[in-house]
Amino acid sequence: MFLLLSILIFLCYSETSCSLARDESNPFPWNKIRLPKHVVPIHYDLLIHPNLTTLSFTGLSKIEILITQQTSSVILHSKYLHITKTTIHKANDSVDTAKGMMVLEHPTFEQIALVSTEPLQVGHSYIISIEYSANLSDSFHGFYKSTYRTLEGEIRVLASTHFEATAARTAFPCFDEPALKATFAIKIRRDPKHLALSNMPLVKSVNINEWLTEDQFDISVKMSTYLVAFIISDFKSATKRTLRGIKVSVYAVPHKIKQAEYALDAAVKLLDFYEEYFGILYPLPKQ
Repeated sequence: MFLLLSILIFLCYSETSCSLARDESNPFPWNKIRLPKHVVPIHYDLLIHPNLTTLSFTGLSKIEILITQQTSSVILHSKYLHITKTTIHKANDSVDTAKGMMVLEHPTFEQIALVSTEPLQVGHSYIISIEYSANLSDSFHGFYKSTYRTLEGEIRVLASTHFEATAARTAFPCFDEPALKATFAIKIRRDPKHLALSNMPLVKSVNINEWLTEDQFDISVKMSTYLVAFIISDFKSATKRTLRGIKVSVYAVPHKIKQAEYALDAAVKLLDFYEEYFGILYPLPKQ
Protein backbone atom coordinates (compact mmCIF):
# COMPACT_ATOMS: atom_id res chain seq x y z
CA MET A 1 0.00 0.00 0.00
CA PHE A 2 2.83 2.38 0.87
CA LEU A 3 4.56 1.58 -2.43
CA LEU A 4 1.37 2.27 -4.38
CA LEU A 5 0.87 5.57 -2.57
CA SER A 6 4.46 6.57 -3.30
CA ILE A 7 4.02 5.80 -7.01
CA LEU A 8 0.82 7.85 -7.15
CA ILE A 9 2.53 10.80 -5.46
CA PHE A 10 5.43 10.59 -7.92
CA LEU A 11 3.11 10.46 -10.93
CA CYS A 12 1.12 13.36 -9.60
CA TYR A 13 4.25 15.47 -9.11
CA SER A 14 5.68 14.56 -12.51
CA GLU A 15 2.59 15.94 -14.24
CA THR A 16 3.06 19.46 -12.83
CA SER A 17 1.18 18.99 -9.61
CA CYS A 18 -1.71 17.10 -11.22
CA SER A 19 -2.75 19.94 -13.50
CA LEU A 20 -6.27 20.00 -14.85
CA ALA A 21 -4.88 18.72 -18.14
CA ARG A 22 -4.91 15.23 -16.64
CA ASP A 23 -8.31 15.56 -14.94
CA GLU A 24 -10.83 13.29 -16.69
CA SER A 25 -13.62 15.75 -15.90
CA ASN A 26 -11.67 18.54 -17.63
CA PRO A 27 -9.80 16.97 -20.56
CA PHE A 28 -7.41 19.20 -22.46
CA PRO A 29 -9.31 20.35 -25.58
CA TRP A 30 -6.41 20.02 -28.04
CA ASN A 31 -4.19 17.04 -28.88
CA LYS A 32 -1.61 18.42 -31.32
CA ILE A 33 1.79 19.96 -30.64
CA ARG A 34 1.11 22.76 -33.14
CA LEU A 35 -1.42 25.39 -32.14
CA PRO A 36 -4.85 25.52 -33.81
CA LYS A 37 -5.26 28.03 -36.63
CA HIS A 38 -8.72 29.31 -35.74
CA VAL A 39 -7.49 31.70 -33.03
CA VAL A 40 -5.26 34.39 -34.55
CA PRO A 41 -3.16 36.77 -32.40
CA ILE A 42 -3.37 40.41 -33.48
CA HIS A 43 -1.65 42.45 -30.76
CA TYR A 44 0.05 42.00 -27.38
CA ASP A 45 0.15 44.51 -24.51
CA LEU A 46 2.87 43.25 -22.19
CA LEU A 47 3.69 44.54 -18.71
CA ILE A 48 6.79 42.96 -17.18
CA HIS A 49 8.06 43.69 -13.67
CA PRO A 50 11.31 41.91 -12.80
CA ASN A 51 12.80 41.91 -9.31
CA LEU A 52 16.59 41.69 -9.53
CA THR A 53 16.83 40.97 -5.80
CA THR A 54 14.47 37.99 -5.59
CA LEU A 55 15.33 36.96 -9.20
CA SER A 56 11.64 36.65 -10.04
CA PHE A 57 9.14 38.59 -12.11
CA THR A 58 5.44 39.24 -12.50
CA GLY A 59 3.62 39.96 -15.73
CA LEU A 60 0.37 40.91 -17.37
CA SER A 61 -0.20 39.75 -20.93
CA LYS A 62 -3.17 41.24 -22.78
CA ILE A 63 -3.62 39.63 -26.18
CA GLU A 64 -6.07 40.71 -28.86
CA ILE A 65 -7.24 37.66 -30.80
CA LEU A 66 -9.46 37.09 -33.84
CA ILE A 67 -11.77 34.07 -33.94
CA THR A 68 -12.12 32.42 -37.38
CA GLN A 69 -13.98 29.28 -36.24
CA GLN A 70 -16.37 28.90 -33.32
CA THR A 71 -14.64 27.64 -30.21
CA SER A 72 -14.85 27.88 -26.44
CA SER A 73 -11.14 27.58 -25.75
CA VAL A 74 -7.97 29.50 -26.59
CA ILE A 75 -4.85 27.34 -26.87
CA LEU A 76 -1.48 29.04 -26.44
CA HIS A 77 1.98 28.40 -25.03
CA SER A 78 3.16 28.75 -21.45
CA LYS A 79 6.18 27.22 -19.74
CA TYR A 80 7.28 27.62 -16.11
CA LEU A 81 4.68 30.38 -15.62
CA HIS A 82 2.37 30.44 -12.59
CA ILE A 83 -0.90 31.87 -13.89
CA THR A 84 -2.95 33.64 -11.24
CA LYS A 85 -5.84 35.22 -13.15
CA THR A 86 -7.37 35.09 -16.66
CA THR A 87 -10.26 37.05 -18.15
CA ILE A 88 -11.78 37.64 -21.59
CA HIS A 89 -13.96 40.33 -23.14
CA LYS A 90 -14.86 41.49 -26.64
CA ALA A 91 -12.35 43.99 -27.99
CA ASN A 92 -15.04 46.63 -28.53
CA ASP A 93 -16.61 46.18 -25.10
CA SER A 94 -15.63 47.70 -21.78
CA VAL A 95 -13.18 45.81 -19.60
CA ASP A 96 -15.97 45.79 -17.02
CA THR A 97 -17.65 43.07 -19.11
CA ALA A 98 -14.66 40.73 -18.74
CA LYS A 99 -15.39 37.20 -17.55
CA GLY A 100 -13.09 34.68 -15.95
CA MET A 101 -11.69 31.69 -17.82
CA MET A 102 -10.72 28.24 -16.61
CA VAL A 103 -7.06 27.35 -17.14
CA LEU A 104 -6.07 23.84 -18.25
CA GLU A 105 -2.45 22.77 -18.65
CA HIS A 106 -0.64 20.43 -21.02
CA PRO A 107 2.96 20.46 -19.72
CA THR A 108 4.25 17.98 -22.32
CA PHE A 109 3.28 20.30 -25.19
CA GLU A 110 4.01 23.45 -23.12
CA GLN A 111 0.45 24.57 -23.80
CA ILE A 112 -2.41 25.98 -21.78
CA ALA A 113 -6.09 26.16 -22.67
CA LEU A 114 -8.14 29.13 -21.55
CA VAL A 115 -11.74 27.93 -21.51
CA SER A 116 -14.58 30.41 -21.85
CA THR A 117 -17.98 29.98 -20.22
CA GLU A 118 -19.62 30.63 -23.59
CA PRO A 119 -18.63 30.09 -27.25
CA LEU A 120 -16.43 32.71 -28.90
CA GLN A 121 -18.07 34.11 -32.01
CA VAL A 122 -16.61 33.84 -35.50
CA GLY A 123 -15.32 37.13 -36.91
CA HIS A 124 -15.13 38.81 -33.51
CA SER A 125 -12.02 40.11 -31.76
CA TYR A 126 -11.47 39.47 -28.06
CA ILE A 127 -8.99 40.59 -25.42
CA ILE A 128 -7.64 37.89 -23.12
CA SER A 129 -5.81 39.09 -20.00
CA ILE A 130 -3.41 36.81 -18.16
CA GLU A 131 -1.72 37.66 -14.87
CA TYR A 132 1.22 35.47 -13.91
CA SER A 133 4.56 35.17 -12.13
CA ALA A 134 7.77 33.19 -12.61
CA ASN A 135 11.44 32.99 -11.73
CA LEU A 136 14.21 34.36 -13.91
CA SER A 137 16.00 31.59 -15.77
CA ASP A 138 19.47 30.41 -14.72
CA SER A 139 20.33 29.57 -18.33
CA PHE A 140 20.89 31.94 -21.24
CA HIS A 141 17.47 31.20 -22.74
CA GLY A 142 14.12 32.82 -22.08
CA PHE A 143 14.04 35.67 -19.56
CA TYR A 144 17.24 35.08 -17.63
CA LYS A 145 19.47 36.64 -15.01
CA SER A 146 23.08 37.51 -15.62
CA THR A 147 25.82 39.17 -13.60
CA TYR A 148 29.01 41.16 -14.00
CA ARG A 149 31.70 42.34 -11.60
CA THR A 150 32.62 46.02 -11.21
CA LEU A 151 36.20 47.27 -10.90
CA GLU A 152 35.61 47.41 -7.14
CA GLY A 153 34.63 43.73 -7.09
CA GLU A 154 30.88 44.25 -6.60
CA ILE A 155 28.66 41.72 -8.38
CA ARG A 156 25.71 43.34 -10.14
CA VAL A 157 22.65 41.60 -11.55
CA LEU A 158 20.79 42.24 -14.79
CA ALA A 159 17.90 40.53 -16.58
CA SER A 160 17.83 39.92 -20.32
CA THR A 161 16.03 37.84 -22.95
CA HIS A 162 16.91 35.34 -25.64
CA PHE A 163 13.71 33.81 -27.02
CA GLU A 164 14.83 32.10 -30.22
CA ALA A 165 13.46 29.65 -31.08
CA THR A 166 10.70 28.72 -28.59
CA ALA A 167 11.52 30.45 -25.29
CA ALA A 168 9.17 33.44 -25.39
CA ARG A 169 6.63 31.19 -23.67
CA THR A 170 8.84 31.21 -20.55
CA ALA A 171 8.46 35.00 -20.23
CA PHE A 172 4.82 35.54 -21.18
CA PRO A 173 1.88 33.38 -22.33
CA CYS A 174 1.81 33.64 -26.11
CA PHE A 175 1.23 32.03 -29.48
CA ASP A 176 4.86 30.97 -29.70
CA GLU A 177 5.12 29.87 -33.32
CA PRO A 178 7.01 31.94 -35.93
CA ALA A 179 4.05 32.19 -38.32
CA LEU A 180 1.75 33.65 -35.66
CA LYS A 181 3.01 37.22 -35.92
CA ALA A 182 1.51 40.20 -34.11
CA THR A 183 2.39 43.69 -32.94
CA PHE A 184 3.71 44.31 -29.42
CA ALA A 185 3.45 47.21 -26.97
CA ILE A 186 5.81 46.58 -24.08
CA LYS A 187 5.98 48.17 -20.64
CA ILE A 188 8.79 47.42 -18.19
CA ARG A 189 8.72 48.29 -14.49
CA ARG A 190 12.15 48.75 -12.92
CA ASP A 191 14.17 50.33 -10.17
CA PRO A 192 14.91 54.00 -11.06
CA LYS A 193 18.66 53.27 -10.96
CA HIS A 194 18.29 50.75 -13.78
CA LEU A 195 17.77 51.14 -17.53
CA ALA A 196 15.21 49.22 -19.59
CA LEU A 197 15.51 48.56 -23.32
CA SER A 198 13.24 46.84 -25.81
CA ASN A 199 12.80 46.44 -29.57
CA MET A 200 11.24 49.84 -30.06
CA PRO A 201 12.14 53.34 -28.85
CA LEU A 202 11.05 54.55 -25.44
CA VAL A 203 7.87 56.63 -25.60
CA LYS A 204 7.80 57.78 -21.99
CA SER A 205 8.76 56.88 -18.44
CA VAL A 206 6.27 57.15 -15.58
CA ASN A 207 7.26 57.28 -11.92
CA ILE A 208 4.95 54.85 -10.11
CA ASN A 209 6.55 55.76 -6.78
CA GLU A 210 9.99 56.75 -5.53
CA TRP A 211 11.41 53.25 -5.99
CA LEU A 212 9.57 52.15 -9.15
CA THR A 213 9.55 53.50 -12.72
CA GLU A 214 7.52 52.22 -15.68
CA ASP A 215 9.05 52.51 -19.16
CA GLN A 216 6.57 52.45 -22.03
CA PHE A 217 7.87 51.52 -25.48
CA ASP A 218 6.41 52.24 -28.91
CA ILE A 219 4.29 49.65 -30.74
CA SER A 220 6.43 47.24 -32.74
CA VAL A 221 6.12 46.14 -36.31
CA LYS A 222 4.30 42.85 -36.86
CA MET A 223 6.73 40.13 -35.81
CA SER A 224 7.16 36.65 -34.35
CA THR A 225 7.27 36.16 -30.59
CA TYR A 226 10.89 34.97 -30.62
CA LEU A 227 11.98 38.41 -31.87
CA VAL A 228 10.64 40.20 -28.78
CA ALA A 229 13.51 41.46 -26.64
CA PHE A 230 14.03 43.44 -23.45
CA ILE A 231 16.77 43.97 -20.89
CA ILE A 232 16.96 45.60 -17.46
CA SER A 233 20.44 46.65 -16.33
CA ASP A 234 22.65 49.56 -15.31
CA PHE A 235 24.60 49.52 -18.59
CA LYS A 236 25.89 52.71 -20.23
CA SER A 237 25.55 53.50 -23.93
CA ALA A 238 27.32 55.13 -26.86
CA THR A 239 25.25 56.39 -29.79
CA LYS A 240 25.74 57.52 -33.39
CA ARG A 241 23.45 57.97 -36.39
CA THR A 242 23.56 56.58 -39.90
CA LEU A 243 23.47 58.76 -43.03
CA ARG A 244 19.65 58.50 -42.96
CA GLY A 245 19.49 59.44 -39.30
CA ILE A 246 18.83 55.98 -37.88
CA LYS A 247 19.93 55.91 -34.25
CA VAL A 248 22.46 53.16 -33.51
CA SER A 249 23.45 52.45 -29.90
CA VAL A 250 25.84 50.04 -28.23
CA TYR A 251 25.50 49.16 -24.54
CA ALA A 252 28.13 47.82 -22.16
CA VAL A 253 28.94 47.57 -18.47
CA PRO A 254 29.86 51.08 -17.27
CA HIS A 255 33.63 50.60 -16.99
CA LYS A 256 33.89 49.06 -20.47
CA ILE A 257 31.77 51.47 -22.51
CA LYS A 258 34.84 53.01 -24.18
CA GLN A 259 35.66 49.58 -25.59
CA ALA A 260 32.37 49.70 -27.52
CA GLU A 261 33.48 52.46 -29.91
CA TYR A 262 34.75 50.08 -32.59
CA ALA A 263 31.55 48.02 -32.51
CA LEU A 264 29.50 51.22 -32.78
CA ASP A 265 31.48 52.54 -35.76
CA ALA A 266 31.23 49.18 -37.51
CA ALA A 267 27.47 48.94 -36.92
CA VAL A 268 26.81 52.39 -38.39
CA LYS A 269 28.96 51.77 -41.47
CA LEU A 270 27.50 48.32 -42.07
CA LEU A 271 23.92 49.54 -41.83
CA ASP A 272 24.64 52.26 -44.40
CA PHE A 273 26.39 49.73 -46.64
CA TYR A 274 23.61 47.14 -46.52
CA GLU A 275 20.90 49.70 -47.26
CA GLU A 276 22.76 50.82 -50.38
CA TYR A 277 23.87 47.34 -51.47
CA PHE A 278 20.46 45.67 -51.19
CA GLY A 279 18.38 48.74 -51.98
CA ILE A 280 16.22 48.09 -48.91
CA LEU A 281 15.84 50.70 -46.19
CA TYR A 282 16.13 49.61 -42.57
CA PRO A 283 12.47 49.65 -41.38
CA LEU A 284 12.89 50.54 -37.70
CA PRO A 285 13.71 53.88 -36.03
CA LYS A 286 16.65 52.48 -34.06
CA GLN A 287 19.23 49.72 -34.12
